Parts: sequence; structure tokens; C-alpha cells
Amino acid sequence: MAEFKYLTSELEELTKLRNYYRWIFDEIRPFLGTRLAEIGAGLGTFTDILATNHLLAQPTVRMDVFEPAVNLYQQLADRLGQKHRDLIHTNRLVTHNGYFTPTHEQFDTIIMINVLEHIEDDRSAVRIAYGSLSRGGMIVLFVPALPRLFSKFDRAVGHHRRYTQPALSRLLREERLDVVKSSYMDVIGLVPWYLLNVLGGIQTVRPWMVRLYDRVLVPVTRRIERLWPPVLGKNALMIGRKSG
Repeated sequence: MAEFKYLTSELEELTKLRNYYRWIFDEIRPFLGTRLAEIGAGLGTFTDILATNHLLAQPTVRMDVFEPAVNLYQQLADRLGQKHRDLIHTNRLVTHNGYFTPTHEQFDTIIMINVLEHIEDDRSAVRIAYGSLSRGGMIVLFVPALPRLFSKFDRAVGHHRRYTQPALSRLLREERLDVVKSSYMDVIGLVPWYLLNVLGGIQTVRPWMVRLYDRVLVPVTRRIERLWPPVLGKNALMIGRKSG
């Protein structure tokens, strides 16, 4: 419970990262289908972006959203209920207070943004997602990258690990998923993260840092990485496809 309370306060600050989350959305947008599941939605920051830019833009799209933490789920449901009431009333946006479990429901896109690192048995999580994907369906993973960047902050918010591209790719392939997109993101964020979190031991999110990062560094980093895809980054994005 203490960890959940801590995570809630950090997530509240991270809801202000609109440019950052929009960057992630633009990277995965070409791979989104019409029957979506978002696992570990937290306070619904990325859910809102998906609903606004994908569900509302295409009337045939539906999405199920899963969040197991009761305290996070209540805020998630309240926020989505206020902003996307019509989508909820028409059952195009459905929220679930619980874990994503094996289901006969076939999704064509399963999304986990900053979730897999919280799951101790990440292989089982990918296996469950695979079983719930339709043929040709996509699993979208966005995770913290590079084990050498693991810090007290990671531990405080419940991270079990940080990933490398090869390790994440191997995990997907061993679970019979073909990797269709793999990239590091946020190369500029490597240095401040290492200095502040790894060496400095900072365990909290500073509001002024969040504003500076989102308003200044994210737009600059996007432009740089569009021209020169990085060989390393603070985060990793990987998309796997179910064969057939």
C-alpha cells in the first residue's frame, strides 16, 4: 500500500508530460488496430491520448482498459467518465478494475506503456498477451531501458528491471512474436537520469523538472531522433506481431 501511495503521487506529476506521451503515441499510431486492450492504465494519461486521437477519430474502434490497483482505478474511472462519457456509454471504452487474464476475447492490439518492468514474471505477461491476440495482432511495449541506469527511483516505484533491446527482442521471439519495430528513445535523457537518479539517488519527481523536460527537451529530442535514430536511450519501444 505504501508503494501504491508513492506511485500515485509520482503518476500525478507525470500526467503533465503531454508532449512526452504524444511522442509515444505518434510512434505507435501506425500499428494500432480497431480492438484494443491497454494493460496497466494507471491514472489514464495515455488512455486519454488513445481515446482522443484514435477512438474518437475512428468510430469502429473499441478499447478495454485494465488497472489492478484500486486507488489508481478509481481516479482512472472518474477521469475517463468525465472526459469520455459518450465512449463509455456506448461501450467503446470499457474499464476493468483487475489484472489482465487469459481471455477468449481476441484483441488486435495490446498496449503496455511503462508496465512490463513492474511485473516480476514478465515472460508470463507476454505469454498471456499472445494468447489473447488475434492472428496478425500487435503487442506494444514501452519500457525503461539499460540496466546500468537502474536506480533507487526504479526500486521505489516497483520496477523489477530495465531492458536492453536485445533482451526485449529475445523475450518476444521466444514467445512466438515477430519484432516489427524496435527503437531506443530519449537519448538526451540518459545523462540527466544518470547524474540525478543513479549518482544523485533522487527518488521523487520534481515538478519543475517535469515541466522543463516536457516543454523543452522532448520537442528537441524528437527532432534529433527523427533525423538520427539513437543507438541508446533512456527508454525502449518494441512492437511484436503474432504470426499468421
